Amino acid sequence: MPRLHAALDFIPAYKLKPVQLVEHTDADDIFSLLVVEFAIQDEKFELAAQAAFDFAKEKNDVPMAKKAMQLYLASSSSQKAADAARLWYKLDPDNEEASATALALAASNGETEGLVNALRLRLQQAKNKEQAIYQTASIVARMNDKKMALEVYEKAVEGLVDDQSTTFMLMADLAYQVKELDKAWQSSLKALELDAASDASAERVLQYGREGHKKEAMEIVGNFIQTNANARRLRLLYISEMVNDKAFDAAIHELKEMEKTFPEDFDLLYMEAQVYYQAKKLAQAKKLLKQFLDVQIQRREALPDAETDAQGQAADARIMLAQIYEEEQNYRAAISQLEKIDDPGAQIQIKMQIAVLHGKNGNEAKATALLKSLQPEEEEDAVRIRLTQALIYRNAGKADQAIRYLRQADKEIPRNALIKYELAMMYEQQGSFEEMETLLREVISLRPSSPDAYNALGYVFADRNMHLDEAQLLLDRAVALAPDNPFILDSMGWLQFRLGNLELALEYLENAFELSEQADIAAHLGEVLWVKGEKDRARDIFMKGRELEKQNKTLEATIKRLGISLRDKK
Repeated sequence: MPRLHAALDFIPAYKLKPVQLVEHTDADDIFSLLVVEFAIQDEKFELAAQAAFDFAKEKNDVPMAKKAMQLYLASSSSQKAADAARLWYKLDPDNEEASATALALAASNGETEGLVNALRLRLQQAKNKEQAIYQTASIVARMNDKKMALEVYEKAVEGLVDDQSTTFMLMADLAYQVKELDKAWQSSLKALELDAASDASAERVLQYGREGHKKEAMEIVGNFIQTNANARRLRLLYISEMVNDKAFDAAIHELKEMEKTFPEDFDLLYMEAQVYYQAKKLAQAKKLLKQFLDVQIQRREALPDAETDAQGQAADARIMLAQIYEEEQNYRAAISQLEKIDDPGAQIQIKMQIAVLHGKNGNEAKATALLKSLQPEEEEDAVRIRLTQALIYRNAGKADQAIRYLRQADKEIPRNALIKYELAMMYEQQGSFEEMETLLREVISLRPSSPDAYNALGYVFADRNMHLDEAQLLLDRAVALAPDNPFILDSMGWLQFRLGNLELALEYLENAFELSEQADIAAHLGEVLWVKGEKDRARDIFMKGRELEKQNKTLEATIKRLGISLRDKK
């Protein structure tokens, strides 16, 4: 949406223009203006604003009314800023900026009385209807009550701009914000109906049709693409939905069709490689990545790196190639790809990954030597190097050495939450729960807005069937901080199972598994289904978990404990 005028922005003192002593011969006027000026210089914005407001009100001075509004904003007095903006608009009713500012500040302060009528009047008088619609939506979007914002917007536009696609496109956005999903869906359809060639409306049909109308949305957008082949962004979003649905063949077909429309768009090669990678068709992914790399090498030969993004593109391709080789356990080839990356900003991260690969290739000494050779300038990089070294020890089966190393790192960098969290997780794996709990509470103290420690401690309590009341508090906090995190939803589901709330447990766990199909989540979901008596569904989930990860400890322990045979579903 177009931004409102700069009058709404915070105005630092150095940007405020000096008061002009023009056509003021009265000594009292001069004194008042000097009060404003000196208060600004002393950064006493509230005092300056009040003086400017009083002067503007008494003298009907438009510039001073505007200045008062700016000064009140600078002093974070939004209500008084709204009063000053209304005065500015009253003194200069034909000024578009004054009108928009007064309405926006009224909306941000929740002043809905008269707002609908004022917005309707603006729409009626506007020569550029589309711009006025955007401004209307921008103004109501400042309201804290987003549901009320939608209501105000609907009343403001009703019957005035019903023939404008933009009206319903923005209504869809406001509706989606407050989870009125059917209104968002219907509004996006109406927007596309009014402008059948609107990429933006088609994007909203796709976005707002995901929940409840996925098949219809995909069909509508597919038909739109047939006649609007140049809608590049929309087509990529369409492909992304296919990939999310694991319709990899359809996604690849659509990418190949896009390549016909955009033959010089070599980014599509990289995207196609990504789809093949997600489809586990690694040979095809490698072939495309090598083609993409050839293009980037040619670009770098033709132009300096500063003039293109070829260096970064080549780095991304080599990183993905390295991931593929790593999955194939061809660690030498993976290292070779990473060693060819010459992006100076990525060297520490790349070398850490090379060290991990050396460790996986059985060369722990080389991995450690490489990490010791790094010279981090920032504490963040120093922490990442230590975490990488601990990972190498852990991958080598040397958990005790990893713990000793992390304990030393914790002494050297005593207030780092990442080191403490990793050490806590190592203690948890070793069964040292007291040490784990102590560290996680320290992490919570250091990073109260991070959900990970709340989740970890809450899950351990739930899994051990202890301190369930505190586990509920911890996981409530974790969910509030990261409501769409599948691992946190899994923890909450497992806690609800422990509390005997089977229906609620099932809801959380099904959501978690839908967001991320993980064997650990399958183990919990399967057990809840089994206890509920839905044994066929439970077996299906357990089998799916085995497909996702062979020999997952949590899954296999659950199946064994419940005495389940997965050979048949009788």
